[in-house]
Amino acid sequence: MPKSVWWLAISLSLFITGNAIVLSVAVVIGESLATDPTYSTIPLLSQYVGLIMATIPIAYLMQRYSRRIGFIIGNIGGLIGAILSIIGVLESNLIYFSIGLFFTGIAIGTAQQFRFAALDEAPKYLHAKAIGLVMSGGIVAALIGPTLAITTQGFFAKYPFAGPFTALIGIYLIAFLLLLIVPLKKITKTSEEKNAVKRSYKILYSQPILRLTAFVSAVGYAIVVFTFASIPLSMKQHDFPFSSIAIVFQFHILGMFAPSFFTGLLVHHLGAKRIIFCGVILLMLSAVMNLIGHSFYHYLLAGIFVGVAWNLILISTTNLLPHCYEPHEKAKVQGMTDFLIYFFGGVGSLGAGVLFFTLGWQSMNILSIVISLLILLTYWRLKAHIPS
Repeated sequence: MPKSVWWLAISLSLFITGNAIVLSVAVVIGESLATDPTYSTIPLLSQYVGLIMATIPIAYLMQRYSRRIGFIIGNIGGLIGAILSIIGVLESNLIYFSIGLFFTGIAIGTAQQFRFAALDEAPKYLHAKAIGLVMSGGIVAALIGPTLAITTQGFFAKYPFAGPFTALIGIYLIAFLLLLIVPLKKITKTSEEKNAVKRSYKILYSQPILRLTAFVSAVGYAIVVFTFASIPLSMKQHDFPFSSIAIVFQFHILGMFAPSFFTGLLVHHLGAKRIIFCGVILLMLSAVMNLIGHSFYHYLLAGIFVGVAWNLILISTTNLLPHCYEPHEKAKVQGMTDFLIYFFGGVGSLGAGVLFFTLGWQSMNILSIVISLLILLTYWRLKAHIPS
C-alpha cells in the first residue's frame, strides 16, 4: 500500500475526530438554545448545508489544482466554524452556533474527498483496500471524539459546551500542519483527457450502476442521519444522562469506521453486491432494535447497526464509482455523488427533529423500515449491472 494512503488515513482521523466532537453535542446544544424543541436539529441541518455546498466546488477545485489545496481550504473552514460555535455557546445564540456548524460542515464535506484521494494514490487492484484503510482513520475519532466532548466540558464551568469546541480548534490546527506535509501525487492531465468530450449528468446517470450507487448511498445515508439525530432526543426523553448518550454515539462512530479494516477485503473477495445487501439489511435491523425497546442496550445496538450499515454501503459504492466515469469526469461524478449523499443527509437531519416531536419515535422507525425496503427493491432491480 502506498505510504500516502496511510497519511490520508491519519489526516482523515483528525477531521472525523473533530466532527465526532461536534455531533456528540450538536443536538443537545441545539435543544438548549432553541426556543422551540422542534428546531433542536437546526444546527445539525446547518452542518449538512455546509457539506452540500462544499461537495461539487471542492471536487472541481481539487481536480483543477490539487487535493492538498482543497483539503487546506476545508481545514480553514473548520477553524472558522469552531470559533463561531464558541461564540454561539457563550452568547446562547442559536444562529451563531448554526453558522459555526455550517463552516464545520464545509470541513467535513471536504474531508469526504479523502476516500477519493485514496483511489488516486493506490493502483486499481488495491482500490477497495485503500478506501477501507483511509476510512479506518475514523476509529480514532470513535475512541477520542466523544471522550473529548465529555472531558472538555470541565474547561469552562459556566459554559460547559465551549470546552469541546476549544478542543476542536486544536484538532484543526494539528490537521493544518499535517496537510502541509502529506505526500500526494501531483495532478497531470494527458492531451487525451484535455480534449475528451465530457458527458452531461443526464448521460452519466443513464448508467444503471451509477443510478444504483447514487440512490443506495444517498437514501441510505438519509436513514443513518435520520436515525442517529433522533436517538439523543429519545434517550434524553427517557432521562438518560449526556454521558450515556455520548457512549452510544461513540459506538455508533465505531460502527461507521471500525469495520473499514475488513470491508475493503470483503468487497474484494465477496463483491460489492453482497456487501451492499448486508448494509441495507442492517439499516432495517437498527430500526427494529429501536422499536422493540428503550433500554440503553437497545439504543447502543441500534447505533452500532446503523453505523456498520453506512460503512458497508459507503465503501462498496465508492469502489464501484470508477466503473462509471473516465478520468476527466472524475470531479463531476465524485462531486455529485457527495452532493446527493449530503443533500439527503440534510433532509434526514431536518426530518429527525420535526418528525420526532410530531409523529413520535415509533412512527419514525417504521418509516425507516419502509424506506429501507424501497432501497432493497431498487437494489434487486439494478443488481445485475454491478460487476462481480
